[in-house]
Amino acid sequence: MPLERKKTMNVFREAASTWGSWDEYPVGPKGTDPMPYLSRARVAQPFFVVCEADAVVIHMAGKGEIQFRDLEPARMALEPGDSVYIPACVPSRIVPDGEVLQIRLKADPPAKEAVAWYCAGCGALVHAVELDDAIVQRGWWRAVGAFNADEKLRTCAGCGAVHPPAELGDIAWPDVAAAIEADD
Repeated sequence: MPLERKKTMNVFREAASTWGSWDEYPVGPKGTDPMPYLSRARVAQPFFVVCEADAVVIHMAGKGEIQFRDLEPARMALEPGDSVYIPACVPSRIVPDGEVLQIRLKADPPAKEAVAWYCAGCGALVHAVELDDAIVQRGWWRAVGAFNADEKLRTCAGCGAVHPPAELGDIAWPDVAAAIEADD
């Protein structure tokens, strides 16, 4: 059942209605800018997100870290109550330590996004995809599916390392995309 968009909510109660990790379901009334997107997660984001507009992550529960590319510090610990500003076009990825709960504030209407994978060994960009989907969860699903299915996409041009397929864990982006589409 889709989450209800509303002006006020108990984030912890609403989180029980999420489908899986990294839902990023819009929970504010339509036209809210920035739009709050609710996510809980048990697995690391399977890629770095690169958004054309600024975003803010409000970390509500659990511990983890946010990783950045092209920004110092490259890693920041996350604890309940932390808010992290992510400048436009800065790749970021969140890695939970257990389960986390977050609100991400993003532009509405949504700005363009891309996803990127970097080599754990040499740090080079391994693969990136600009998303052309109005519902990013659908684009994320396709991008990870293509990355996981093609060893060439997972091979680092810098050092030749072949990276394992991205871990999807309990991610349910096709269900989330269908719910967002039905809500629109």
